Amino acid sequence: MLDLSDKKREDSWNDVHDKELAKTVLTHIRNGSTQLAAFEEVASRINRTQSACGFRWNKELRKQYENEVLEAKQNRSKQKPVKKEREIFVTVSNVSADSPSVPVSYNEALKQIIILANEQIQKYNELLQENIELREEINNLKSQKQQEVPEGLAKEDLDAFLQIMKRAKSLTHA
Repeated sequence: MLDLSDKKREDSWNDVHDKELAKTVLTHIRNGSTQLAAFEEVASRINRTQSACGFRWNKELRKQYENEVLEAKQNRSKQKPVKKEREIFVTVSNVSADSPSVPVSYNEALKQIIILANEQIQKYNELLQENIELREEINNLKSQKQQEVPEGLAKEDLDAFLQIMKRAKSLTHA
C-alpha cells in the first residue's frame, strides 16, 4: 500500500514564498493599506491566488509574525496612512507583443493614454492637411488641363479634321 505521509505536493508553500508573503503583508500594514491589497500584490509575484495567500497568512503565518504585526500597526498609527494606488496592467504600442505587460499606476496609465491620444490627434490632423493639399493639387491639375485644351476647341478641331477627310475622299473618287 502507498504511504502518503512521505509524499510532498509539488505546489506546496516554501520558505521563500512564506517570507515574501509576510514581508508584503507587513509592508502594507505599515503603510496603512489592507491585508487584502497585500494578498493581491503578492499573489501575482509568487504565482498563487489571492485566496491562497490569504488562507496561508491567516492559517499558518500570522501566528509566527504576531510581534511584527503589532509593531507594524503601532508604526502605522504614528504616521499618516498612505493610500497606495492600485496597479493595472497596460501594454502600450511601443512595447512588443511578446514582452510582458508592465504594472503601472492609474495616473501613469492615464498619462500614457493621453499621450497616445494626442499622438493620434496629431496624426489625424496631418492626414487631414495632406488630404486638403491633395484635393487642391487635383483641382489645380484639372484647371490646367482645361486651360490647355478648351473643350470647344477640341470639338472644332475634330469637325475641321472630318471635313478635310471628306473633301479628300471626294477628290479621290471624282
